Amino acid sequence: MAKGSPAPVIIGLSAVAVLVGVGVVVHLASRPDKHVQANQSQPNQSQHSPASSLPACSSATATGCDKSRLPSGTRGSSGCRGKGPSTITASPIAVSDLAYIQPMGLMIGGHVTPIDHGYFYIKGAVAHPPEQAAVYAPLTGNVSVVTRTVRRGNPAAEQATYDDYAITIEATCTFRVRFSNMVRFAGALGDNVGQLGENESKTPNFAVKAGELIGYTGLPTAYGIDVWVENDDITLTGFVDPAQYTAAEAWKTHMADLFDSTEEPLKSQLLALDERDAMPRWGKIDYDIDGKLVGNWFRVGTGGYGGNQFGKGGNYWTGHLSVVYDGNDPRQIDVSFGDYQGQAQQFAVVGNTPDPATVDQSSGLIAFELGQIRQSSRDTGKPWDGREYVPHVTTRAGPAVGTVLMQLAGQRQLKVEIFAGKRASQVVGFDAGAELFER
Repeated sequence: MAKGSPAPVIIGLSAVAVLVGVGVVVHLASRPDKHVQANQSQPNQSQHSPASSLPACSSATATGCDKSRLPSGTRGSSGCRGKGPSTITASPIAVSDLAYIQPMGLMIGGHVTPIDHGYFYIKGAVAHPPEQAAVYAPLTGNVSVVTRTVRRGNPAAEQATYDDYAITIEATCTFRVRFSNMVRFAGALGDNVGQLGENESKTPNFAVKAGELIGYTGLPTAYGIDVWVENDDITLTGFVDPAQYTAAEAWKTHMADLFDSTEEPLKSQLLALDERDAMPRWGKIDYDIDGKLVGNWFRVGTGGYGGNQFGKGGNYWTGHLSVVYDGNDPRQIDVSFGDYQGQAQQFAVVGNTPDPATVDQSSGLIAFELGQIRQSSRDTGKPWDGREYVPHVTTRAGPAVGTVLMQLAGQRQLKVEIFAGKRASQVVGFDAGAELFER
């Protein structure tokens, strides 16, 4: 970083993930985490008869076991009890250790579509020297899955290899909370789980109580934890084709609002550290409107949301495109590309018009000028450095660095072409570089 440059805004939680400088996007990681429960399917109740000699499955993703003994109609484990929602009664990070909370809906790097989890950042990650923070069970329940993932750094980019521990805690068979980006497990849970091998998962079915120590987060792994809240009894309605999401990530359409699930006075204490003013305060990820530009799109032939690159060395998000609203300040229109000049990048729309929710086939050709996403405090006007809580974050576009042309060619078909380095006035129309997207 050049002398006198502003401090980077820490957006991705992985210690080697994405840092965003004011007006400059810097990609330090080749991909975001692809979470441990990917491709989780619903239990197949007819797979084995009750007389099966196979052992009972400990989770919906387990193989070589009897899935008929899993709770019917849920993604719960064999250790879960009951159904229905639950209440978060303990903060996963002590409020005094929290820097701020980043809600769902952000788009950054390889997270091209709005992110389905929030982030709890810790003060210790930016302290000198850095300090780790304890992680606590947010509710009483069953620890169904624990995982250790070894994240390989790139020596050429001076990235270290580090461990990423993840955990799933079930309050009931239909309501659960997940964390990732922990540096280790601790307390009675750590004693029960023991040492996990590289990229190993266990299904301990271990009971925990709200507020019980379960581990630690911080550097070298992360700046805090990723947080998912899942409720199988609710289904998000803002995806035109929800099946393609659940085929890749079974939880995707069942994301619940953390704040709505948290009891007072803890709810108000956490809301006071939330960087999003707009409702819903925990963010939004499903913006699709059938026949309109707004929402997620996928380049034809790339396999939709799940992508077709798993096991082939590619990135599942390369074909993704999202035209939605900023995760922190939804007054601003953002465009997120899985492939902008060879890498995933996000931009704010210069001029902030037209609203993509109003664009349809009759709108014809639309030109969006793209500027770097810039965030600042509405109170002071100073750029936000992402190191501490700032009230009333405002997002705006920096000077134009390129233009994208878009035109709805059908109810669910979109024609797109990127013109990097050009203003809208320099672009006449589509040429041979145009590509088709669908959803």
